Amino acid sequence: MKLSLAAVTATTCLLLASEARAESCTGITSSGGRFATCFDLGNRLSVTAGSEGFGGSLALRHVVTFEDEPDLVWKLEHQMLDVTHATFEDRFSGALYRGRYVRHARDGHIVIPLGTPKKIFLPFDVGGFAEAGRIEWKPDSTEVRIGVVKTAALFDLSRSRDFRRRIAFGPVAKWEVDADRDEMTLTQHTVSPFTSLIANVRLERANGRSLANFEIEGGEVWHSKDGWKPDLRAEASLEHVVLAVNDRPIAVTLGVKYETATDEVLARVGARVVLFDRRDPRVQLAPLKRR
Repeated sequence: MKLSLAAVTATTCLLLASEARAESCTGITSSGGRFATCFDLGNRLSVTAGSEGFGGSLALRHVVTFEDEPDLVWKLEHQMLDVTHATFEDRFSGALYRGRYVRHARDGHIVIPLGTPKKIFLPFDVGGFAEAGRIEWKPDSTEVRIGVVKTAALFDLSRSRDFRRRIAFGPVAKWEVDADRDEMTLTQHTVSPFTSLIANVRLERANGRSLANFEIEGGEVWHSKDGWKPDLRAEASLEHVVLAVNDRPIAVTLGVKYETATDEVLARVGARVVLFDRRDPRVQLAPLKRR
């Protein structure tokens, strides 16, 4: 597992190196036609196919600004109906909703109103994470794990105003239940009352053609059958656009995942096809000519 995660991290550093100069987001053919060379990886409806099976997801992201506070912005990311099903081995994972909300201020600070009020500047942005309706089951087992709810307080060290960079960590609270698919009964409850920590690093190139994500979560978790036990989950993924059809990207995806609950390492390779996406505002395509 360590070698696999290290390999993904090293590949990430190579693909996501800082660009020496700003590049154009509009390509021009020899005949003068224009096409997109930059993509918005956070606003899209996509399908995937690969070693894990078939799946799809809907991703949306946007910012909220304030006229009376131009230095303040809320960065909101939403992912809905993120599912993957491997038909041949009956493996399924999915979530109804995941969201990240980060408050970025150019001079982030807190005020302590005791005695003489003091203003203390913060070296990070603050935010939160929420997940609901996660379901997983594995082959050769009738057990289903249902993630009822999961939430975390986030501290983002990157302090980025856009979505291209995230270095966040924070305490996690979650409630999961295990159920038997055949007998339709609950078999175990799993609870983490902010006794786990999550750390997440996400890097995205300015042109939207590559992104990398690494996430690790660990701590002490209470099980209704076995009491308190250590729990660890780690996942690394890489996505790189290799082709675009009608200005919609097709990307190669790589990933590796480990968790102590099953003590297994799962590697995956596949392709992501974007069906609908939001055009990068930097792309300047010529308007259609009327006859």
